[in-house]
Amino acid sequence: MTVKNGDFIRIEYAESLDGKVIAATDKGVAMANEIYDEESPYGPYMVVVGAGQLVKGFEEDLLDKEIGYSGRVEVAPEKAFGIRDPTKVENVPITRFKEDKPLPGMRVGVEGKTGLVTRVIGRKVTIDFNHPLADKTLVYDYKIVEEIGDQGEKLKALIKTFARVDLESEIKDDLAIITVPWELSYYKEWVMIRRGLADMIIQHLGLKEVDYVEKHTGAKVTAELVSPPGKEPADDEARPAEQESETGKEETVSDTTPA
Repeated sequence: MTVKNGDFIRIEYAESLDGKVIAATDKGVAMANEIYDEESPYGPYMVVVGAGQLVKGFEEDLLDKEIGYSGRVEVAPEKAFGIRDPTKVENVPITRFKEDKPLPGMRVGVEGKTGLVTRVIGRKVTIDFNHPLADKTLVYDYKIVEEIGDQGEKLKALIKTFARVDLESEIKDDLAIITVPWELSYYKEWVMIRRGLADMIIQHLGLKEVDYVEKHTGAKVTAELVSPPGKEPADDEARPAEQESETGKEETVSDTTPA
């Protein structure tokens, strides 16, 4: 079969800039190029073709390729991370930063946007909100490893990719049921992750509803949580301390996300 929009596939790839590998799905490639990150998951990456998980030029190159295909594509800035926009360079008052003093080269978040501090003069901080790879031509060496055809496996793949954790799940008619350990309620970003995940499930699996069922057990558990996809650990707050359950029985609470 050939790849088309809406297909669930797994790919392996290495992303290069000016001949240097800057990202890779293979642990060995990452280590060989000194970009290995112990916080990052390695292995074939699940892609819903057409969902915008990849830069446009890379995603377009996947179309009409056979499963098992290996190749290379060069992607111009217009179909990668865009052309640098001077209007995205802004000056903000230093009073916006309550704790850490901003310094050139520091990545900071301001009003929901992340940018790079380019200079600090007096009480003004200049921040470039363009993507770090704006204006860059990128090269992708990739292999289409497999297609995911089963609905249940697609659901598991979406959960693993977008929640970055394995969760119990099943599909009943037009309903997806996802069982969530109670510890995730301590993770402040889980509310947004579950909303986005539900949207992906409804849109790409053609289901009408997603139910999240929170599970409590009497066993001692640890709230060891993970960052959402694409988020650098340094940008996130410290993970919650270990939490010990005082619950002496098992209970489930249904949290329904309708279509």
